[in-house]
Formats: sequence, C-alpha cells, structure tokens
Amino acid sequence: GGSERKRRGKRDRQSLSQEETASSSSGLSRELVLHIVGASVDSELWGWDGTTTSYTHNEMLDAYAEASTNVLSYMKNFIDSVDSIRLVFVGPDCPKPRRGSGGGGDDDDETSVCRLDKSIPGSKTILHIETHCCNYGEDTTLPDPDAIIFFNPGLSCTDYDWSKALSAASSYESSTPFLITTNTEMEGFADIKCLVDGGYVDSMELPTYILETVDVESPSDSSGYNDVEEEDDDVEQNKKFFLCENPYAGLRVRQSGTMANDLYVKSRWVMGGLFQRSGDVVKKMKKTKMVGKSKKKRKESQEKGSDRKKRRKGGNPALI
Repeated sequence: GGSERKRRGKRDRQSLSQEETASSSSGLSRELVLHIVGASVDSELWGWDGTTTSYTHNEMLDAYAEASTNVLSYMKNFIDSVDSIRLVFVGPDCPKPRRGSGGGGDDDDETSVCRLDKSIPGSKTILHIETHCCNYGEDTTLPDPDAIIFFNPGLSCTDYDWSKALSAASSYESSTPFLITTNTEMEGFADIKCLVDGGYVDSMELPTYILETVDVESPSDSSGYNDVEEEDDDVEQNKKFFLCENPYAGLRVRQSGTMANDLYVKSRWVMGGLFQRSGDVVKKMKKTKMVGKSKKKRKESQEKGSDRKKRRKGGNPALI
C-alpha cells in the first residue's frame, strides 16, 4: 500500500515536470490531481448521490468543468498542456456507488469510488471526478496530490478533530501545496494557529504580521537570541504562505446560527502554503535553535573580549 502510493505519486509528479513538457513523445500522462478533503454530498458535490440518474449530476459536472477552464489558463504559465484534471473528493459524507447506478465501482468493494468524466470546454483536457467515502488518510489507493484543498474545515472548532487528516496531508514524500478557506478573517487566523501548533506548517514561512496576530513565538525568539534585524520586504514577499480575501467567493450574505449578529459570506477568506513533513519541521526547529545558540555564544564572547580590553587599558575595573 505505502510503496504503491509512493510510486504512483512519483509518476503523477513526473507528468507535470519540465522534462516531460519538453518531450511530448514520452508517453506520460500530464494530469493535475487535486484532493478536496472533508467533501460531502450536500456541499462540494451539489447534492450528487453518486448516480448518473441524479438530477444534480449534470449541473455539478458543468460547474466544475467551467471552473477548470480558469485552472487551465493559469497552468499555461508553467506547462504547455494538461491532459486531464482529476478532482478527488474525500470524506465520510461522500456518496458510495450503488448497483446499477452507473457511477462506477463495485458494490462489494469497500474501496470503490463514484466516477464521472467530462470534457473541459474549449480544450482537449478531460475532467475526472471521483469520490471516496472515508476519512482522509484511510484510503491508500488515492493518487498523490499536486495540491490539497479544505473548504471551511473549522480546524479551530473543538467539535471536529482534523489531526489525522492533517497528518496524512503532511505525510507525502514532498511538501504539498494547500488551500484552506474560512468564512471570516478571525477564523482564518485561528486555523493558522492550529496549523503552526500542530507542526503542519513551518512558522518560518509565515509573514511576520501573521505570526504577531496569532501570537506565535517567532523563530528568532525561540532560538534563544533576539538580535535579528527586521526582515526586508523582499524576504516577506517570498514567504510561502498567504492569507487574503477570496476573489472567487460568492456574494450571498448568511447569518450565523450561533450568534444572531454574525453575518458572513461562505469561504470569504482563503489561505495557502505548503504542508511540511513533521520530521522536516522538527529538523528546521533544531537547526534554528543551534544557529541561535551559536550566535548568542559569539555575541557573549565578543562582549567578554570587550570587557577584557577595557580592563587592560587601566583604571579600577569596578568603575568601568
């Protein structure tokens, strides 16, 4: 299971490499794989029950196919063409195939999936949609993702436990890009704190203003010294993390069921970054502390040397 997962992930990533782009005769399929975690029939799947007879399945297909045209336009900046886009919806509230449903899979197979395909308008690219009715990380047959997406997961809500899903998301062979949406900016900062506290992202990649807002100790403070100069704008802009208003959010204003005066727009805010393997984060933290201690020792050594020079110049050391 694990070795097969790594092999498949490597093949998928090769399909989007520059080498493969330069040679169309390599025969590899250029496929963009997106995991949508915590998906459900009522939300991300537009009421689709996994059958081809469902009245919503055509609407859902058309909507995602149209949205995929924007993805293809963006991908042209990096690659000549993409053969297919695979949307992998994962969650315990996703549909399961039913006998005679036409949705693919086998009723006797616990790992069976519902599948739909559609050509993306104005291109030769095929959109593949598949659902996996399980918690994220339980199905080892999933193709490794090029990006992982969470729509309003509520990471900071105590009613939900996302630890296993986040651990699975940060367990891939290479750091994986992610997008997470929230309804409010405050909820976004709370979710960021959960990601940092859990070690799922590297705090060194977070802009300073986010670290200060979520009250997370900066890497310089945790390293034992505090004589680091302020980072310039270029360094801040190159950090691999962002939080901003979602330009693709809808316009419908909703009212919270818990607070009568809490108005919001679904997925109004979006954050993005790279999931870090837990071991990599620990190594970076240790390296930062070692560098900090080294700088602190050098500073103390310089101060002691300065004191010795002052005493050699004469006078009572107690008055220096």
